[in-house]
Amino acid sequence: MQYDAIIIGGGACGLMCSSQAGLLGKNTLLIEGNSRLGAKILISGGGRCNFTNLHTGENNFVGEDPSFVSHALVRWKVEDTVDFFEAGGIYGQEKTLGQLFPKKAKAKDVVAVFEELLKKTGQNYLLNTKAIDILKQGDLYTVLVESDGRESSFTAPKVVLATGGLPIAKLGASDFSLRMARLFGHSIVPTAPALVPLTITGNRSEWYTMLSGISHYCKVSNKRIAFRENILFTHWGLSGPAILQISTYWRPGEEIVLDLLPDSNFNELIAMERENGGRQTVAQLLKPFFSKKL
Repeated sequence: MQYDAIIIGGGACGLMCSSQAGLLGKNTLLIEGNSRLGAKILISGGGRCNFTNLHTGENNFVGEDPSFVSHALVRWKVEDTVDFFEAGGIYGQEKTLGQLFPKKAKAKDVVAVFEELLKKTGQNYLLNTKAIDILKQGDLYTVLVESDGRESSFTAPKVVLATGGLPIAKLGASDFSLRMARLFGHSIVPTAPALVPLTITGNRSEWYTMLSGISHYCKVSNKRIAFRENILFTHWGLSGPAILQISTYWRPGEEIVLDLLPDSNFNELIAMERENGGRQTVAQLLKPFFSKKL
């Protein structure tokens, strides 16, 4: 059977692509290697799924040319995403820094919105099916797939590579899309970890281990950018929203600065205490700002 488009990857991107194509009257085939659709959606936001951000703009994207996304953002605005999910019965609630989470629903309900739309528009999808190669003959692409040890193929004039990046191998992540994109003439930016925790090595690691489990509001910065959100001390290093954000901009060997009192001037606190008689110890002075362990 020939389709208008074959979409490889049943995550957020592939699901949105297939559902929107269906609304335009197109016939698509969605190929997913996992046993269900939206595997990463189900674990995003701690299982609650922050499905968009009210402050989305081209300046919020990382890349050599952030304006690359401007055309897409003009054609599909944040309001369109909100309307899309509200039509499926999911209403957003703003959390930290413009993040929109479902007010009552969870990540599985977000996936259900897509599944219902695929069913409504008659889109086809295959689960537990892995794309292994793409061939082009004339104006048609042939996608070779494997499922349960058996190979088969499907054709379409268009193929969408929507398998995501390299992380979380247990969810089926691979370099397939990167290899295929390179094969068909696209330039590939060298990959690097992003939105990940940071591991502390050397003598300082014991110090961070003692603080494991403590969360603290902090300003995290390097020479190019800064983020103000919580950090989380772990037994291997640092995590939390601020760390995940700056990890995208961090390079090996580069210094990261943690300001644990971003909204206070410690020298001013000391000066004020001296003016008041200097009866408090430094520990007493810092008690309102830090947990006892920290």
